[in-house]
Amino acid sequence: MAEHGASDTTLDRLIRILGAFDAERSTLSVAALARRASIPLPTAYRWVDRLTAAGLLERGEGGAVGPGMRLWELASRSSPGTSLRQAAMPYMDDVQAVLRQHTQIAVLDPAGVLVLERLSARGAVPNQATIAGRLPPFTTALGLVLLAHARRHVTESFLAEHAAELGAPLSDFWHDGGASIAGASAPGQGTLRGSARGVVNPTEPELRAQLAEVRRRGWASVDGQIDSEATGVAVPVLAPDGQTIAALGVVVPRSSEFRPGLAPMLLAAARGISRALSPQDAMHPADAVQPVHAPVDVPGE
Repeated sequence: MAEHGASDTTLDRLIRILGAFDAERSTLSVAALARRASIPLPTAYRWVDRLTAAGLLERGEGGAVGPGMRLWELASRSSPGTSLRQAAMPYMDDVQAVLRQHTQIAVLDPAGVLVLERLSARGAVPNQATIAGRLPPFTTALGLVLLAHARRHVTESFLAEHAAELGAPLSDFWHDGGASIAGASAPGQGTLRGSARGVVNPTEPELRAQLAEVRRRGWASVDGQIDSEATGVAVPVLAPDGQTIAALGVVVPRSSEFRPGLAPMLLAAARGISRALSPQDAMHPADAVQPVHAPVDVPGE
């Protein structure tokens, strides 16, 4: 169990407890929750009692606990991501009805690419994305679009924070924003599957060249990086003030007959989403979405 010391606050513990659950561990025994949240077992039992009484956790079979409906209710009621998702859904449905593969929308946050929604057809090609999960930022079309079209200081701050990853093999895990635990993957991490293992991130010069090309074209395309059978294409989604707030993308077979028309189709859908967003509905611009990034010196052109 990791030591957190005297600086470990009540809020820190609450965040680690709620962050211990992910797509692969939707329920946990109290003992497992204590280990993943790095808190003593008696403390975990007290927290579980309090949080289940408040509806933030629920008890299941055999005493296992998981996130409660009250937690979902609170998160869904006022989340800016919910408004963006609602505006995007009709246009995502239209794209999905044509392609019958994967259609998804995501935003950039300090840990990478956060997927807000994914629509998938039965029998579609492999896709690493999961709703409320994260994708690597440098090897996916969604990530390249978000980095290319973010405000410049946001892109530079993100690259500075993740500099050690550039040119390095993609980790078997990518961070999903949970609290890290010594000797284990962080709560909420995604696990690389299939051909995604062994992928190498671009070097900084390679990435900057890719981002420049994405800005020039207005969209990104990545073939067989995360999944060897698939192609990802993504475009920016603009807020009413013209700032990029999300990326809309699809994952299709590399042999798809629709490949030549994917970018125009997505650009049209993205324009529809932008029109559907009101200034009150839109998520904050990327520099507000990533408040933890300290300013960095921006290189000259």
